[in-house]
Amino acid sequence: MDHDASSLHTRPSLLVRIRDVRDAESWRSFVELYTPPVLRYCRLRGLQDADAADVTQEVMAQVARSMHSFRYSPERGRFRDWLGTITRRKVNRHLNKKNLGTTGSGGEGSDQAKLDPRAVESDAEWSAEFNAQILRAALDRVRPCFGAGTWNAFASVWLENQSAADAARALGVSLEAVYVAKSKVLKRLEQEVLELAEDFPLANMNANTNK
Repeated sequence: MDHDASSLHTRPSLLVRIRDVRDAESWRSFVELYTPPVLRYCRLRGLQDADAADVTQEVMAQVARSMHSFRYSPERGRFRDWLGTITRRKVNRHLNKKNLGTTGSGGEGSDQAKLDPRAVESDAEWSAEFNAQILRAALDRVRPCFGAGTWNAFASVWLENQSAADAARALGVSLEAVYVAKSKVLKRLEQEVLELAEDFPLANMNANTNK
């Protein structure tokens, strides 16, 4: 049975929930969601598995330290950019220590750096890893919300790149049914992606992103 997409908005933001140090379940959800793109990015930058795991733990620890000052602030950037900045700086510092024998404190920004969209470096690899993880997680979350017929029609045209006509023939449904199914799932998927990505004006985290 297909569920109403409005139910998505009844869940408080994960970033809000993890401010509560007693909310271990929300923190586990946060780590499960955001650890994979950080870890894969570290590996893309050339870190061995053990080093990538260590840097990922440093990133998560930095996020945990920063969450106490979480407040919405429209003039700030997005959570993904803030997390990406922390990750890049941790990776760069690790590489500097390993390859150059330096602490990396000279070129990575002030220890009091705050997220400012104008100061966030562009990084296609980070964006790709983040977006891919969010999409995977969103698909996993919305899948149980739809019946087999709706999901199969959506998957055929959107995930498997079949034409709507081919999908309709293969599934034994009308062309209109395929389009309706695709539209319903995509609407829900878009809302889930936005929620998972925390893709709204970021909180004013007066965070030290370079520790």
